[in-house]
Amino acid sequence: MELTVRERRWLAAVGVIGLGVAACYVWGDDYPLPYRTRDASVVNRIALDDPSASGVIVDADDCTITLDVSWAGCDYKPDLVAQETAERVTLVLKRRDASGPGIGCEDGGVARLRTVLHHPLGTRSLVDAVTGKPVPHGEPGQPPPS
Repeated sequence: MELTVRERRWLAAVGVIGLGVAACYVWGDDYPLPYRTRDASVVNRIALDDPSASGVIVDADDCTITLDVSWAGCDYKPDLVAQETAERVTLVLKRRDASGPGIGCEDGGVARLRTVLHHPLGTRSLVDAVTGKPVPHGEPGQPPPS
């Protein structure tokens, strides 16, 4: 069966659109909404007013850091990023804000975020990258201080 010129053009157009959509998903985290990225403080975003929030916990493996954070309505769920040196581990929340004209915002929320260190925390200090303040945390396998 031979395709007509019109059918070939239609097939080519659908293929180009499909490639465009695929490219947007590959190169854009939250296609189609634009967003602005900002670093946010771990200490200021811990969901302390939520009774189910656990604060910052260093898991028993001494490499996994878990915390509950809250975020505002026009933010996407933030990402927890750790940067390590021999003396300390700095934590930062990578925030993505999608507010803008014509964009409706939801209520935000609370999420449990987790990051895994390349080396055990050990005696290194845990520091907020934005404020420079120490991040209160429980010892390996123990809940954080109240």
